[in-house]
Amino acid sequence: MEQLSDLKYLLNRQQITDLLARYCDQLDKYEIDEVADTFTVDAQADYGPGRGGLVIGRKAIRERIARGQSLFRRTHHQIGHSTITVDRNEASGITTALTWHELFSGEQELLALRYLDNFEYINKKWLISFRRVEISMVQGFEGTEWNWWERNQPEHFDKTLHER
Repeated sequence: MEQLSDLKYLLNRQQITDLLARYCDQLDKYEIDEVADTFTVDAQADYGPGRGGLVIGRKAIRERIARGQSLFRRTHHQIGHSTITVDRNEASGITTALTWHELFSGEQELLALRYLDNFEYINKKWLISFRRVEISMVQGFEGTEWNWWERNQPEHFDKTLHER
């Protein structure tokens, strides 16, 4: 298997990092067509059962995002740490984010999440081919079902010490 040079590997990682930032920037501006353009034509995205579950295809993803984001006056998606692995024209990554949402009523909601992504290099640019959103913390979004970010229990976990 052909290995990427260190410089090419770093360039690819930076381009994917820029793609993730562009997704968040365009989402916060409610530029839905530009958000959709960060996905491959046949991409799959799962934002959780309470946010539409698995959707397939750029057009369906666009509609899911437009519908979900139309509930908010303002949003802010702040990317945290990210691990990205590149293998020639494919890559995968896990990226954390803290997302803030203000409803038109003024009520505010907050999520801590991670994006589990696969990427493809198509026509000289990186695009998201698969996305799963997992949540670790929610404030607001009453009654919404999520994909939860799994966390291992400590080795010597004593449930009685942690009950309130």
